[in-house]
Amino acid sequence: MPIWLVTNGILLPKQDKAFWQSCRENAIEIHPTKYPIKIDWDEIQRICKEEVVVFRFFMGSDKKQKVMTKMILNPKGNSNPFESFIGCTLNQCAQLYNGRLYPCTFTAYIEYFNKHFSQNLQITPLDFIDIHKPNLTYQEILSFMAKPLPFCRYCYTMKWQHIGEWKTSKKDILEYLE
Repeated sequence: MPIWLVTNGILLPKQDKAFWQSCRENAIEIHPTKYPIKIDWDEIQRICKEEVVVFRFFMGSDKKQKVMTKMILNPKGNSNPFESFIGCTLNQCAQLYNGRLYPCTFTAYIEYFNKHFSQNLQITPLDFIDIHKPNLTYQEILSFMAKPLPFCRYCYTMKWQHIGEWKTSKKDILEYLE
């Protein structure tokens, strides 16, 4: 059964032979999302072909008209975590970052949001799994991924909405708040 590496593709051209060898040996397929950023997709496809690694755009993202979704955050942290989790579309794609497995992108990268916008949305040890934990089991990972996190209190998923054409962020906090 193949493993999909879902990525924005930015670092793919910089990967060394060991990366591509590991992809081949472990049946890892490259499934980038075609974000509205400048990337030489022809070059990446050429590399994948040369390295005999499967390349497919994630969920047809090269053909579909993409729309922006305003993913509203609640800096007060008083949202209902269960409701936020149930309404979330981000918890369908785990993030591996710095040896930690996160169920959504917000939890994995909130440090950048906090720094850029002078916010203090907190991550706790219950918001991720350390993949280096001794004797970590598949069942533990599945159980972790299937339930709300403490961080879910910062999301207003019920208020998320499509807001038009998919484009590069203006890096304005109003893109994330009501």
